[in-house]
Amino acid sequence: MEQYVSKPATASVAPHAEQLFKSYPVQHVEPAAIQRWLRQGWDDIKVNPSASLAYGIIFALIGVLMGMVSASNPAFFVAATTGFFLVGPFLALGLYALSHQIEQGQPARFMTSLGGIRENSISLGLYAIMLGMLMVFWVRLSAVITGIFFNQVAVSAEGYAGLWNALITMNDGWMFVLAFFGVGLLFALFAFITGVVTAPMLLERKVDIVTAATTSVRVVLKSPLTMLLWALTISVVIGAGILTFNIGLIIAMPLIAHASWHAYRDMVK
Repeated sequence: MEQYVSKPATASVAPHAEQLFKSYPVQHVEPAAIQRWLRQGWDDIKVNPSASLAYGIIFALIGVLMGMVSASNPAFFVAATTGFFLVGPFLALGLYALSHQIEQGQPARFMTSLGGIRENSISLGLYAIMLGMLMVFWVRLSAVITGIFFNQVAVSAEGYAGLWNALITMNDGWMFVLAFFGVGLLFALFAFITGVVTAPMLLERKVDIVTAATTSVRVVLKSPLTMLLWALTISVVIGAGILTFNIGLIIAMPLIAHASWHAYRDMVK
């Protein structure tokens, strides 16, 4: 496979005219590439651990704060946590910028990576709004689903114990689980299919959001099995980070974000 050579980025708040609605070739990749992406992501972390792990600490703190705020409402916490997967590609923008700096042979610096959004601020801003609206819609819809099923069930105690007791005592508890996670899965699939390479592409090539999203869809269609396994890998790694009381996110988020940059590099030429 021919190695893509990145060109130095030039600051621009919007895509250049010649980049609008341009079609980029996408490559088929085999599932074995996932292991290479993770290894390359780990190598990026090792270049400047403090920069990458600083982002990981921020994600972990956000997770801890979410847990504290929603301690008495676990259904909301589950919805917000799954919503985190929807906006994750944009939140990892600074980590993509670090990988881009490393690729160009530049120092990987935390403060410099924070300015990544300035490279294509209009398109990245629109993408952030789209993901934000998707997350808000999912959180509200999850509240509706929860309200429908728990409306006639008394929750005897607050927190996870109360939710669990109510769930096992209702007649159609399995239907709630199916509806809640089934709808959540549809949201996650939409976000993944339209966003697997969108944020890195908006950052590096300064294209418009339509071009980036359609390229992402074409990537998934080109390598469906690999993309399915990649989505499962992301879910397992990030899920493990969350289940370790969010402490694991300190490593999990930088690893997945850096690996996602290399996945983008392999799939879009």
